[in-house]
Amino acid sequence: MRVDVRLYATFVKYAPTQQAGDPCEVEVEDSSSLSDLISRIGIPEGEVHLAIVNGRIVHDRSQSLQEDDRIALFPPVGGG
Repeated sequence: MRVDVRLYATFVKYAPTQQAGDPCEVEVEDSSSLSDLISRIGIPEGEVHLAIVNGRIVHDRSQSLQEDDRIALFPPVGGG
């Protein structure tokens, strides 16, 4: 199944377009979890600070994904 993924901040290095926030389709197995998707992209799971699925913050990385879900992933962001 396909899901729409947007990567932000330092995660752009994992994005095919290398532009923060650009959508990219990722093919995952049916019944894949958010954790499976993060692994598929190649991001170490401990580096994902915020995950949003279809506009809602998701804390449970074992949540199953559905066809055409929209996922945004963010690392911890610092600044002053």
